[in-house]
Amino acid sequence: MLKGAIARRYAGAIFDLALKQNTLDRTLDDVQGIAQLFSKRTLAYLLREPKVSVARKEKALREALSSRVLPTSLNLALLVVQRGLVDLMPNIATELQQLVLAQNNQAEAVVTTAMPMDAEQQALVVQALGQRTGKTILLQTRVDPEILGGVVARVGDQVIDGSIQLRLQQLKRQLLNGIATASVDVLDNAQA
Repeated sequence: MLKGAIARRYAGAIFDLALKQNTLDRTLDDVQGIAQLFSKRTLAYLLREPKVSVARKEKALREALSSRVLPTSLNLALLVVQRGLVDLMPNIATELQQLVLAQNNQAEAVVTTAMPMDAEQQALVVQALGQRTGKTILLQTRVDPEILGGVVARVGDQVIDGSIQLRLQQLKRQLLNGIATASVDVLDNAQA
């Protein structure tokens, strides 16, 4: 919980800077690239190692990043390393991405179907989710034969489950509840 709050705070700060400087998309690309770089074993080890001086870490980062990222993005990377938060960089990138999506009135939707959808089906799903959320939908598709049919969509924290698997589970519960209710009715009538 605390790590999430820290990541949100750093993401919010870099978001505000990028918004003021009109570099939102570039900053997002930079921060995502830095997160990937920090996830590389050898660099992550160097950046976490307490025996390596902060000056050496900063020098390595400046050499690796200064020509590739905006100065504000480099400063974020340096600050994260100075404060010992290297492991939080992927979380910061994720939080920043959510802020940028919200700023652009967009939402990512992960849609799972039993079989691949064609372009027309994808367009219908995007339209339906857009109407439901009021946002422009960025669609990611997945295939999972276990859902049997229908669609399961995840948009942010919201899950919309229209799968055949869920419907069959609901039907099974209704049937079992109906049998249990019928058994109670039969026993009540027998005792009367």
